[in-house]
Amino acid sequence: MAFVLKASYKSRKLQPACTLSLFVAFSMPILATAKALEPAILLKQHSEMQGDVDILIGKSGFRMIFRKSRMTLSMGAPHWNVVYANLASKRYYECKPNEWKVGPAIFSALFRPSSPTSLRLTTSKKTTHKGLTCEVFDMESREASRGTDKKWKRLMPKDGSIWLYPQPGFPREAYSMAANLLAIPSGPGIPVAMTFSKFDGKRLNELILYGFENKQVNGTEFAPPRGFTKVKDQAAALNKAVESKDFVEFMDEK
Repeated sequence: MAFVLKASYKSRKLQPACTLSLFVAFSMPILATAKALEPAILLKQHSEMQGDVDILIGKSGFRMIFRKSRMTLSMGAPHWNVVYANLASKRYYECKPNEWKVGPAIFSALFRPSSPTSLRLTTSKKTTHKGLTCEVFDMESREASRGTDKKWKRLMPKDGSIWLYPQPGFPREAYSMAANLLAIPSGPGIPVAMTFSKFDGKRLNELILYGFENKQVNGTEFAPPRGFTKVKDQAAALNKAVESKDFVEFMDEK
């Protein structure tokens, strides 16, 4: 994204005092605009349940981009409502977190024997993962100490590790929403990567971080997208795709 600020004025003869006054007058709005920008990161990931996923994380919110389904979900300050948008149909649905209906990933995970959603977070430490400063949590199953006496149990998750990106000021609902959409355990941060082991000893990559990019955003990235039509039902935003739109164009759209 590019942010261009322009200011110009014409004058034949300016006295020093007048020049200073005009400089201050024209500099103030420019400086105010510059301060409105905030640092952000764009995570490039692959989810076992959702396919390729990008997560844009700023100081005032986050946005998840699901490339396969061409959907985005964002939450941002000050209200932290859920904004669910369809890149193809240019429709979006907005609601409070407690009004959100269970997403398809969580529903599918219910029928997956090796779903890691049953793991719980235990101890943690600060670390770096592929160059990104974050926090890694150990995870374990509540069944871990009860043995593997049944064959079906060997398909169940036993333990694992999850890397999270905490962001001061984010409400708990933001972290829960991001985790639920990826069908992984929720913790105090936006999911970065996750691996886990089953009772049969096999280790799986549930969420992979390919890399990340540093960005500058102004907060509108987490609000309802411009030019999109608001619908009153979550299903209407998901199912009525009538028009294609390139993902890169959407990221650059203002």
